[in-house]
Amino acid sequence: MTERCSRHSSVSRLSRVALLLCAGLAAVAQSSRLTPAVAAAAPKRVLLITHNTFYNHSNLEAIEAVLPEWGKAAGFQVTSLEGYKQTVACTVQKPCPPTVVDLSMITKKYLSQFDAIVASTNGELPFTDEGKQALVDFVRKDGKGIVFLHQSMVTLFTFKPWGELLGAYGPSYLFDGTNTAKRPAVMKVEDRQHPATRNLPEHWTLDDEFYQFTKTVGVPGPTKIPAPLAFDRKNVHVLVSFDSERTDFTGAPAGWEKGGDYPQVWYQTPGKGRTFYTAIGHREDLWRADQTYRAFVTGAIRWVLRIEK
Repeated sequence: MTERCSRHSSVSRLSRVALLLCAGLAAVAQSSRLTPAVAAAAPKRVLLITHNTFYNHSNLEAIEAVLPEWGKAAGFQVTSLEGYKQTVACTVQKPCPPTVVDLSMITKKYLSQFDAIVASTNGELPFTDEGKQALVDFVRKDGKGIVFLHQSMVTLFTFKPWGELLGAYGPSYLFDGTNTAKRPAVMKVEDRQHPATRNLPEHWTLDDEFYQFTKTVGVPGPTKIPAPLAFDRKNVHVLVSFDSERTDFTGAPAGWEKGGDYPQVWYQTPGKGRTFYTAIGHREDLWRADQTYRAFVTGAIRWVLRIEK
């Protein structure tokens, strides 16, 4: 456009004003060509919350270490509150008093700078009333998303909207508590259209601390507080469950049997937003060294961020 303007001005002897106009148009055109590239390069912003006042899970340090690195290749930037450092005493003291945690910064204004939250939490976290409502509005009204990890369904039994966003409280039964027995289970991928599951193996087999979820309102959870919500498969879109025909239940704890229905991963679209939950993720080495698990988690985060459909 600059060359065309210069050529035209030499023939018609345009005024200085016309030349400035041409230069301005050229600058606008150049700017419009650059804008999409700049926008595409800007990473989405993710807030990582790892406060565990009930029990500081062993996976927390690994999550904190790898998630920022994963984000660099997956289109998001992680900001961490490093909550697991505040609740380190809760590794041996169950539960810790809520006073060990500072979550006073969680407000609507603070959350407005983020596009998604990743929560690897448990216990009765001391969010203010404003903070609790801000978390709900973040999803339902603002159209953003939360990825809930593993033990997060042992969080805020005293605040039912948390459970509604996640989809469950629990656990009611453990397949392999703390993954001590290394008991393998075969996963059934029920939906391969989701970014988190589209690349999973056909019969994804792994050992982990798998859960069943509270199906009766009022049943006390691990924190001894009655669950205000019952899990119902009808309320969520299940992505991954136990393949209970292929899994060997020999020696398994009571409550687990061949032919049973044991969802482990699901998503919801509450209000304008998106939420995702995975029970899979207790093992530290899954976070540090398993490429299948990495693709699974980054797919989930990219989905709540709407980078992928």
